[in-house]
Amino acid sequence: MKFARREFLLGGLSLYPIYKNFFVSKGKNRRGRVVILGFDGVEPTIVKKMLSEKKLPSIANLIARGVFTSLNTTIPPQSPTAWSSFATSKNPGAHGIYDFIKRDPATYLPGVSLGMVHPPEFDSNGNLKKAPYFENYRKGESFWKVADEYGARCKVINMPYCFPPDELKNGLMLSGLGVPDIRGTESFFYAFSDRFTTEELNKDISGGTKIKLNFQGNEAKVEFSVSKNPYEKKSYIKLSLVFIKSKESNGQIVIKLPDDREIILKEGEWSQWIEWVFKVPNTDYTIYAISRFWAREVGEHTYIYMTPFQYHPEHPIIPITSPSSYSTELAKRYGLYKTIGWNYDTHALRQDVITEDFFIEDVKKTMSWHEKLVLDEIAKGDFDLMIGMWMATDRVAHLFWRFRDPTHPMFEEDKARLYGEVLEETYKIMDRIVGNVINCISQDDLLILMSDHGFTSYNRGFNLTTWLIREGYLVVEGQKDSTTAYNDQPYLQGYDWMKTKAYALGLGSIYLNLEGREGEGIVNRAEYNRLVDEIRNKLLSVKDPTTGKPIVKNVYTKKNYSGISLSSAPDLIVGYCEGYQTTKASAKGSAPKDIVEDNRDKWSGDHVGTAYELIPGMFISNININTQPDIKDIAPTTLSFLGIQIPDDFEGKSLI
Repeated sequence: MKFARREFLLGGLSLYPIYKNFFVSKGKNRRGRVVILGFDGVEPTIVKKMLSEKKLPSIANLIARGVFTSLNTTIPPQSPTAWSSFATSKNPGAHGIYDFIKRDPATYLPGVSLGMVHPPEFDSNGNLKKAPYFENYRKGESFWKVADEYGARCKVINMPYCFPPDELKNGLMLSGLGVPDIRGTESFFYAFSDRFTTEELNKDISGGTKIKLNFQGNEAKVEFSVSKNPYEKKSYIKLSLVFIKSKESNGQIVIKLPDDREIILKEGEWSQWIEWVFKVPNTDYTIYAISRFWAREVGEHTYIYMTPFQYHPEHPIIPITSPSSYSTELAKRYGLYKTIGWNYDTHALRQDVITEDFFIEDVKKTMSWHEKLVLDEIAKGDFDLMIGMWMATDRVAHLFWRFRDPTHPMFEEDKARLYGEVLEETYKIMDRIVGNVINCISQDDLLILMSDHGFTSYNRGFNLTTWLIREGYLVVEGQKDSTTAYNDQPYLQGYDWMKTKAYALGLGSIYLNLEGREGEGIVNRAEYNRLVDEIRNKLLSVKDPTTGKPIVKNVYTKKNYSGISLSSAPDLIVGYCEGYQTTKASAKGSAPKDIVEDNRDKWSGDHVGTAYELIPGMFISNININTQPDIKDIAPTTLSFLGIQIPDDFEGKSLI
């Protein structure tokens, strides 16, 4: 039986509560439950190879009862875009998430496309007027929220880009990627060492900070900011620490906290989770946080890594679970745990603050923690829909691809022998998780194993902004020669907008400087289609000056989208050939001197700007299907299996 909540009205009164009870009471008579296991960025060709080598026995068992095929992903194949389409069964033109970065057309200033933290508001006496909250820019209702309103019991664990969590009446939810640190940023690490040089300290690094330890005798005192002061906007909340080289036992470091607590670590050791209480001066407001220390080096020299200050699960700045008490319940059940959405510190590894071995060990522990949580919630029963998500497969691919591709500029043969199959090891953990889940569910349950996109190498970086300058579309202030002009200012600063026809921002997005839309737009709307076609055709002919290979596979336009968010779509989106991506500098809006450059970053594998046709995700299920699935199809398939009518605004189709 299928019906929609919104259709059942009688005399203006909703009959939803009656049908909700019907759904729950008749649950035992339905086919079964739905379990979705999502692994970000799993590359289907690697899975296929490992299956042929009999290295994924649990997944092979699942396929034997159903299907293994590729899964059409989104344009572009970025995680926030794809997971938003997964959740809402909508294309980006409807849900509005096109990239990690968006711009304000009126000011050209960039911002995060997913949403933002709004800090607490106080009156003049420091009394809290409004609690902090996160504004999620994504449009469209998630399919588990639809199911919940129908009466289905949903458990959604570690869901990316769904923060804050949906308020579920009949289930629970733990937000994953997208939960910020207490600074309101993605994640921000701290590193303390007496080894840091002046050059290192002056270098602007991404995702963290390095702090020099100047020992006077056996002690080094440091003070640093942990967050902006939400009451006094121009000041910061600071923390003082004292690092003491232990006299009693060689090879130990003592970290003294402001409340006289002491953390004692040997080289290679983790501290326990440390609970922090930061009182905002002149207010009654308190910020609670947790973090941990890791001793990379202790002895003649000291090198200490500290995780980002993340939300305390018992006192989160903004709720990270639904119900809000669930985060506290998890802390009581398991102890303190990672709450930050970017839960693998890729920034610290890229900056050589942590080691590859450290990162791999953290991957194993974090994957196991989420596995235990999902298995425990399955074992408890009381659900109709279970969704469990893991991000490690994506993070390992980003950082360790350099060891599996001999053509990569960062390839090292010696390290390749150590780390060349780290990605396969995470796939084996995925296989273990699948096997454990299979052992916990019924044959009547629908099981879907999927990834949001695939993966490929990132060998060469394309400076899209520089290319636009060379072609005369983007003009740098004070530089008349387009053949040599460049711009090292980030965030679209330093351009002459009154002479600019097109500009780039993000991981492949191009915008026309359109009259009436952009703050200083000069492109007449009558020129729009011609200019879009011209730029598109030129990009499709671009060749790597070193190798002669084509760089761009496809270029997409607004014609590839539809929906209420179409007006905010980029005018063009570049789809690269394998091996190419937009450089980080170009993504931030600056323009290096060269159009193409080697990628000498540990971030050596990627997918974000690759042509979506080249990089589909993975779809494996215990049911057979006769059509090519799309990531938008999983939502209607789930609702259909549960006997819930698919909302009219869902774009995908049921696969069953």
